[in-house]
Amino acid sequence: MRITLVNGLGRILPLNAISWLTGKISEVKLPKSLQTSLNSGFAKVFGIDVAEAEKPISEYASIEDFFTRKLKIGARPIAGELCSPADGILSVSGPAENATAIQAKGLTYSLKELMFGENSTETVSLRAWATIYLAPHNYHRVHSPITATLKMIRYFPGELWPVNSPSVGFTPRLFTRNERLVFELETSEGTLYLAMVGALNVGKMTSPFLHNFATNSSPLKKEGPQIFCLDKPAAIKAGQELGTFLLGSTVIIAFDESLAKGYRISKAWPSRSIRMGEALGQQS
Repeated sequence: MRITLVNGLGRILPLNAISWLTGKISEVKLPKSLQTSLNSGFAKVFGIDVAEAEKPISEYASIEDFFTRKLKIGARPIAGELCSPADGILSVSGPAENATAIQAKGLTYSLKELMFGENSTETVSLRAWATIYLAPHNYHRVHSPITATLKMIRYFPGELWPVNSPSVGFTPRLFTRNERLVFELETSEGTLYLAMVGALNVGKMTSPFLHNFATNSSPLKKEGPQIFCLDKPAAIKAGQELGTFLLGSTVIIAFDESLAKGYRISKAWPSRSIRMGEALGQQS
């Protein structure tokens, strides 16, 4: 009954179009004095720490510009060889049985489907994962949790369901249904896969490695999945920027079997906050 209801709502509600329209509204640039007041009100409503922003609040030309702000140099020191890729709540983590991850109590999803797409024939064994939920007040740039080589980014178009706690506990296969970018980060010890998962009003995701590309850039029907192979593999340091969200969403990382043997991910609980750069685990 629940699955039928949720699937039905997904077909009726224009979730992607709503998110696209929200994005367009957030791009609107107002006269500086009015925009500054709007940015200040936005920061107050959502409890955003403006003191750590790279620029004064008056220098952000739109809500999108302010929301995707960079931080002051040194605001997020990198701790250890495995660090958090984003600010947020470390809500779930642990070993993965048969590449299956926990979404919420009573709901699971396939890490292989998340990272490689539906009906993938990929044989990689994914053995550990962690989920970080970003709220509207969080810093919304996503960084590499490990020093690695980036060769490939996958894009999976999809729905844009909310990813807040009620929706995560109610919507079956939420993360594999939603739109996402997946970064494949190779290390000498194994491969880490990082998925930026879009959500309602977070349809726009970008990456400095994908020029002139943004997810949910049109309210019309999207093309199928795309694989972007970098012309030249990029040497990535832990803490280096990978992408940006508009508004809040979710980051999920997964380790292949080799990498899972070398690192133990920190224990998670629903109210545990974490900041980009903080240690996310330790070597086994």
